[in-house]
Amino acid sequence: MTSPSTIDSMLKDLDEILSRAHACLSDPVKLAEPLANLENFLNNRFAEMKTAIAEDGMNGDQRLHLASCMDRLVDLQAKTQARLEWFDTLGSDLAEMVERG
Repeated sequence: MTSPSTIDSMLKDLDEILSRAHACLSDPVKLAEPLANLENFLNNRFAEMKTAIAEDGMNGDQRLHLASCMDRLVDLQAKTQARLEWFDTLGSDLAEMVERG
């Protein structure tokens, strides 16, 4: 059995990673580290979090915290995807200019 504080600790860690990533959205160099940390967290601790939740359940505050993290994760994905699409469009526009030039 996992203690509720383990779930709180994992949620806190996830929240901190997401905060760092959101703070770096405008700087791709700085964003790389928080995204690597997020990937590492998901690869190494997500299964542990799922097990802890399955074994112990979550209280209302933990559910709200997890929902908030999920919203921030979706927002992060949307913003990074928009940035990638912008670069794709820029690349296409530049390639078209080169062909015309």
